[in-house]
Amino acid sequence: MGSRDHRCLLPINPSTHQLISIRLFVLLFCCLFISGAIAENALPRSMRQAVEEGIERTIMNDFNGAAAIFREMIAAEPDNPCGYFYLGATLQAEMLDLENYARLDTFNQLMEQTIDLAKARRENNPQDVWALFFEGSAYLYRSFMDSKRKKMWGAYRNAVKGAGRLEEAIRRDSTFYDAYLGVGSYKYWKSSKAGALTWLPFLADDRELGIEMVETAIDRGQFVKLVGRDQLAWILIDRGEMARALELARDNHRRYPESRFFLWTLAEIYYRSEQWDAALPRYRELLEAVQVLPENNHYNEINCLLHLAEIHFQRGEFEQAEARALDLLALRPEEIVWKRTDRKRERARELIDMCRREKAGERLVQ
Repeated sequence: MGSRDHRCLLPINPSTHQLISIRLFVLLFCCLFISGAIAENALPRSMRQAVEEGIERTIMNDFNGAAAIFREMIAAEPDNPCGYFYLGATLQAEMLDLENYARLDTFNQLMEQTIDLAKARRENNPQDVWALFFEGSAYLYRSFMDSKRKKMWGAYRNAVKGAGRLEEAIRRDSTFYDAYLGVGSYKYWKSSKAGALTWLPFLADDRELGIEMVETAIDRGQFVKLVGRDQLAWILIDRGEMARALELARDNHRRYPESRFFLWTLAEIYYRSEQWDAALPRYRELLEAVQVLPENNHYNEINCLLHLAEIHFQRGEFEQAEARALDLLALRPEEIVWKRTDRKRERARELIDMCRREKAGERLVQ
């Protein structure tokens, strides 16, 4: 069916790993998670293999399996920041995937341990770029979680510290290409969100430099090709370059069709580019996936239902659009999720009214 007037379409804020890939999920979790910490000089072979397996399990949403691997790493080397960082990163990924932040205190403790251990290693060896990497990454993770709780000053301070540590690592080793991904992503999003303020002398527009660094990491880094492509896709979404973003997202989803992380990216691109026929089955797939999760708190379910209602409305399928909006309003999440989804329920009610007017108009014409 033909597309409806796009002015009726709500610019839905995607759920966590959607625009948080933007705002730092794949930017921080995936991009930094895989980044250089498994390079040849960083870890012994057995530990590198364990990290790779943990990363694979996380991409596939097997958070318990990944966490077990990283806990074993901590037990084997309690003075190494590596295991603490990856365990914290896995925990953050799970919280973002579920939109449930009940384990935030544990996450903060793990990142604090990472920072303390990394600092201790740097005191013993000031040239340890890997200690810089873990310390900087931990600060960036904390920055993102601060932003989730609207603690913007803390988010800013941690982001500056984190990016600074990674840039210092690159200054010490310019071939540390995997670290380019975190720095490049930070530079792009910092400038993108600053908008018109980039004319100020202390807020340079680093978007092009950021993209260049991300592309360098993808081309020359050892372990970041997959997640680097996902981060680049979100950058391209932000720039309105949907065709190239779609190419990257399709490739990642093709490689990992079971991963919800990459499916959110693909669905969002189809939605924003108004490819309703392609977006519809993707959001149905996501809806089915989140509904069966034991930890489903309804946030992502609400997000999927609203996207589906909007898509059906754009396709002129008013009965289906109204049904999905009613399904959304029938959900009764806990208070914290209820408050966070207030605007989505308001939009669902608007869609129901619009659908009923459209159906009434059709009946009059008949």
